[in-house]
Amino acid sequence: MGGVALWPLDPHTGAKHALLKLYLDRWFPILGRHHQRINYIDGFAGPGKYAGGEKGSPVLAIESAMEHVTRGTLPANVVVNFIFVESDKDHAAHLRAELARLSPPPQFKVGVIDGAFRDRIGEILDKIEAENKSLAPTFAFVDPFGFSGIPMALMARILKFQRCEVFVNIMVEFINRFLEHPNDGITAHFPETFGTGDVLEIPTLPGNRLDHILALYRRQLRRHARFVGRFDMHGRRDQKTYSLFFASNAPKGFEKMKEAMWSVDKYTGSRFSDADPNPVTLFEAWGYEPLWDDLKKKYTGQTVPMSVLEGFVIEETDYLPTHARKILTHREESGEVSVQAVPGFKRRGRTFPSDKVQVTFPN
Repeated sequence: MGGVALWPLDPHTGAKHALLKLYLDRWFPILGRHHQRINYIDGFAGPGKYAGGEKGSPVLAIESAMEHVTRGTLPANVVVNFIFVESDKDHAAHLRAELARLSPPPQFKVGVIDGAFRDRIGEILDKIEAENKSLAPTFAFVDPFGFSGIPMALMARILKFQRCEVFVNIMVEFINRFLEHPNDGITAHFPETFGTGDVLEIPTLPGNRLDHILALYRRQLRRHARFVGRFDMHGRRDQKTYSLFFASNAPKGFEKMKEAMWSVDKYTGSRFSDADPNPVTLFEAWGYEPLWDDLKKKYTGQTVPMSVLEGFVIEETDYLPTHARKILTHREESGEVSVQAVPGFKRRGRTFPSDKVQVTFPN
């Protein structure tokens, strides 16, 4: 174990882990209220620690769940299965040692599995499907270094089960670099990863290749998930290095991931850059004009329950209901919208309770 070479934690990996933990801090208590069993999968788990002593994603995930048990927000009768898959035997051994330092409660079942993510998780799904069983609510964190071993077909198999989600790292810079590689053995990985041979046609398309790559992957995920979000990570020269895609069929899960994204990036909710890890922005002063434009386009001439408006914001825009409330407050003051309380409800101040008011957008 002492011979394992640990690598330093770069800023965008730290931001990725912050995003992961912010989501899990929301995910564990929500699922724990309604389900007796939850699965957390880390498909490329790593050694569990970085060169500077920082915690790896497996430790962060277990500690997040432990904190909720301590606070009582994750019931003690909920079984949480932590499945950590790691193909490097030395890294897997190091991870086991790091996890042994923790003291999880008995209802946490922690396992480190040697092997490739696609093989080991594929075997688990094969058994579940053969026995005609259902997969418990699952969050799969798929964070490879490269672009192989993460077939779209496997993502689809996970997503077909209720309340199962994937959070996958697409290393767009690597993909762009190797997309026209002369070795067919390398380029053969791309149709499998994207679930279509269309990816090989991207070099012939006009426009930005990175944008085409990311748009295609998103379209492919949308074939299997109702909601797909994206968060971009940029390197030291502010170049786009990789993108994290979140796919879910649950509107509440999608809302909570968007909240996590906006917590990491308070400007757009969609990016982090090593070139400027702590940007100072004037976003609050600038306002949410793109969201206002979306709302006007959708609802001009209509009176809409706030709950319906919130659903639109979550599912069809890059924003959150909190952003909608801020912009509606300003627009109500300027007379651009009017707000009516439902019969029998006394509205307090400039508030927008989702099931108690409706908003009118004049023509």
